[in-house]
Order: sequence, then structure tokens, then C-alpha cells
Amino acid sequence: MRDALTLKRVTSWMILIFFALFLALPIGKVLLTALTVENGGFASNILQVLDQKWQISFLNSLKFSLIAASCSTLLGFFLAYGNNFTNVGPRFLKANTSILQLPMLLPTITYGFVLIYAFGKQGLWTRIMQHEWFNIYGTIGILIGFIIYTLPPIFILINNSMHYLDNRLFIVSRLMGDTWWQSLYRTIISPLYRVLAVAFLQGFFMSFTDFGIPSAVGGQTPFITTLLYDGFMGTIPDFQYGSVVALTMLLPSIISILVLNYLQKKVVRYEKPQTLLLKKNPVRDWAFRCLFILTSFFIVAVFLVLLVIPFLTNWPFNLQPTLQNFTTFLQDDSLMVTLKNSLLMALLTAFVGTIFAYFAAIMTSRERKVYKVNQLIDSVSTITNSIPGMVLGVAYLLIFTSTGLHNTLMILVIVTVVHYFATPYQMAKEALQKMNLNWENTAKLMGDRWIVTVWRILIPNSKVTIVDMFAYYFFNSMVTISAVVFLTSANTMVITAKLKELQHFGRFNDIFMLSLFLLLINLIMQLITHLIKRRLSNEKEKNVRTTWLHSLNPIIRRLQQR
Repeated sequence: MRDALTLKRVTSWMILIFFALFLALPIGKVLLTALTVENGGFASNILQVLDQKWQISFLNSLKFSLIAASCSTLLGFFLAYGNNFTNVGPRFLKANTSILQLPMLLPTITYGFVLIYAFGKQGLWTRIMQHEWFNIYGTIGILIGFIIYTLPPIFILINNSMHYLDNRLFIVSRLMGDTWWQSLYRTIISPLYRVLAVAFLQGFFMSFTDFGIPSAVGGQTPFITTLLYDGFMGTIPDFQYGSVVALTMLLPSIISILVLNYLQKKVVRYEKPQTLLLKKNPVRDWAFRCLFILTSFFIVAVFLVLLVIPFLTNWPFNLQPTLQNFTTFLQDDSLMVTLKNSLLMALLTAFVGTIFAYFAAIMTSRERKVYKVNQLIDSVSTITNSIPGMVLGVAYLLIFTSTGLHNTLMILVIVTVVHYFATPYQMAKEALQKMNLNWENTAKLMGDRWIVTVWRILIPNSKVTIVDMFAYYFFNSMVTISAVVFLTSANTMVITAKLKELQHFGRFNDIFMLSLFLLLINLIMQLITHLIKRRLSNEKEKNVRTTWLHSLNPIIRRLQQR
């Protein structure tokens, strides 16, 4: 028992030390760099940094993020409503929901490139329609990119919450004579207003901290993320300037995360939510079908260029089909190394991150006694969720430049594990909290060590959650750009950072080929995880059925004896 307790405490302290080294110290280094006093004093230095250029960039990020989050939340709500309160058909909904989630499998910097080749002056749809409907660079392009980026997670969040609403209340409200808008507000919007606020804040946070879309289609419009990038990676780097910009970038992020965490605690619950057959309404159903079709068509229209441009000789001058771009891509050693680096980094991050987050969740959810070290670990998960990836990348650049981690694949793995720690940790924590707390005590009485109990009991009962954690880390590792763009080198270049480099040289064929391979890898991983989860679910159902049949055996024997 003493060994088990010692092993638990050692595990807790190792997790806490990891966060001290790879979260607290780097952020502290950014703070010290920003507060460095030169030429007159701290106040004057801050005022010099927060100049007109910073004000314009900050306000642009704030304005575009608010507009994009509002549009995505409104559209996501109506799509979720159509998914839960209409009779548009399950197959139709499944197909359109899959299309809605497609952008999550690609990095945001790719959004900008496909928008250019879809709606630019020589874009695919511009040539088909023989008219340029809008200037893709600047306001419209950025808003479209942000909405495509934020719509999938916002839709998933609202749809999952709306699924648990009791639609009997909506039907009763209509029978009582309420109009459709009154019923909508009283039985759907009112119970979901906290979820809608959380969805809006999530969309705002994602847009405000994104670097890929502004760097691709921002044009001359400055953003806080591009300003931060120029401060560290520009022609004349200014680390103090970049550090102050990084600190100011934290302000709205911290506020939004604090409000988000508060709202997540306010949940409306129904004791026995039930789903009833909705009244037939062809006008309503066709209206929502049109909404789904238009949304899905636009997403497909935007990303269709990924399947068209790479297989044409030279867009838009020579439109002959060819595989030469594919052959050239495979013969380019630097691009193949980039592809291998991304895949290896994603696999390592998913493996290390899943183990790390799972054991952190065990420490905070399976202990009857609340230790301070475990409370700190639980608090850190909230902190990691409030720090933008670009700020983490800047922090690691400042503190690990002269160490052995610099220019290695391991630093990319570590920064990604820390950046995306919060969600896998919460997944594991929720799954572990639902398990019986007496399992460990029973195992102790049987003489099992703590680590054996984890291996034999906890892990087998949370396999599906572990697969979800692994997939979450893998997909985000493949598409992240914000943190790794500061930390890659020629030997550790990953796809998202390589796309930024290729943009500088105008190698758009290679950009699309890399993006296409990235999408293919993510689709394969998505299929693999789906098959694994389905097999695990079938095994669980089979075990439950077998257990139930075994429990009936004594009753069957008694009946046979009679």
C-alpha cells in the first residue's frame, strides 16, 4: 500500500514538474523579456510598443473575431435545429454533417490558399461564372475563412447539447398556441443560452488566435497574430516588441476562457428527455434541406480545388490533365521529409499526449483524498486552454533556443502536448469519474499494485475514450501551425510550417499536394479510429449480453429441475 501511494505521488509530482518546465518557465521568460527596461523605463517601453500599428492590428483581430463568431454561432444553431427538430432524413443529415466536419481535417493556412484558387481573379469558380464576385484578399476572404474554421466545432457543440433537449416541451408549447418563434425561444434558446454563449466564445477565441487565415488572405490588413509573427520572424526581429505583443494577445483569451469555464458550470438538465415524432411540415423540412445543401455546397466548392488544381498542368494557363505534379512532388526529398516529419510528430504527440493526459486525469479523478498537487494539475489544465499556441511558440523560442531541444522534433511534440492538453484531459477525467471508486480498494485487498489496477481495470473500461484522446491529439498535431511555426527548422519542418514557406516562393502546386496528402492521412486515421471504436463497442455489447445470460443460468436450472 505504501508502494502504491508512493508511486501515485511520484506520478503527480512528475506531471507537475513537467508543467513547471514546459509551461510556467517559458511563459515567465516571455514576461521577463517584455518587462526588460531599456532607454528610459518600463512605462515608456510599453507605450512605444503599443503604438498605432498595434492598435490597428488588435482592433482588426477583435472586430473580425466577433463578426465571424456571431455568424458561425447563428448558422451553427440553425443547422443544429434542422438536425434535431425537422424530418429531413437521417441519411441526408449524416452526409451533410460529414461535409460540415471536413474543414477540421485541414490547417487554416490551407483555407486561405483554396479560397484564392476558388474565388480569386483566376479562381476556379470565377472562371466558371465569368465574374469575380468579390475581392478575396482582405475583409471578405478573412471572414469566410474564419467562418469555415469556426463553424464545425460550434455546430458540434450546439448539436450535441440540443440532442439532449426534451422536444416534448416544444410540441406542448405549440399546442398551447405559441408561435414558432415563441416556442423556439422558450423551449430551445432559453435552455441553451449558456451553450450558445460558450460556442460564441469558442469561435471568438479560435478566430482571435488564428495565424493561418490572416497570413494567407489578409492582404494589407494587419492582425495581432501576424504582428506577433513579424516581431520574432521578420526581417529585423525585435524580441521585446514581440513579447509585449504576446502578452497583450493573452488578455481577451484569458477573459473569454474564464467566462467560458463559468458558463460550462451552468447546465440545464432534463430528468427524462424523450424524442417524439415531429409533425410533418414539408415547407419547414425543405427550408432546412436548402440550408444544409447551401452550406455543404459552399464548403465543397471551396475545397474542391484541392482535387482539381494539382492534377492540371499549369492553372490557369494550361488545363490539360496530368500526373506530373504528383510525380514531381514524390521526387522532391524536402517535401517527402516534411510529410514524414508531420506524420511522425503527430503519432508521437498522440502517443505521449494520451498517456500524459490519461495519468493526469487518474491523479485528479480517482483519489478520495484531495491532494494539493492534484489540485494544481487540475488548475493547470484550465491555464493551458487559455494560452494561444503562438504565445507558447514564442515562449519556447525564447527559453529553449540555446538548449539541446532547439531544432528537434521533440520540442514540437512537447509544445503540442501542452497546447492541446485540456480537451483530452477532460475526456479522460469524465470517463474515469463515471467508474466505481471502490475498484482500486478491491484490487488492493486482492493484493494488486496500483499500476496493475490501472492496466487491468481502468484502461479496459475506458478504451473508447483513449481512442478519442489519441485521435484528438493526432488530428490537431497534423493541422496546427500557431506554435510550431516558430520552432521548426530545415530538418524538422512539418507540413503547416512548410506551407508558409512555399507561399513565400509561390509554389502553389506543392502547397496543394501537401494539403491533399495531409487530408488523405487524416481521413485514413479517421476511418481507422471509427473502425476501432465500432469494434470496441461491439465487444462491450457482447460482454454485456454474455454477462446477462450468465446471470440467467441459475434461474434456468431451477426451472429445469421443476
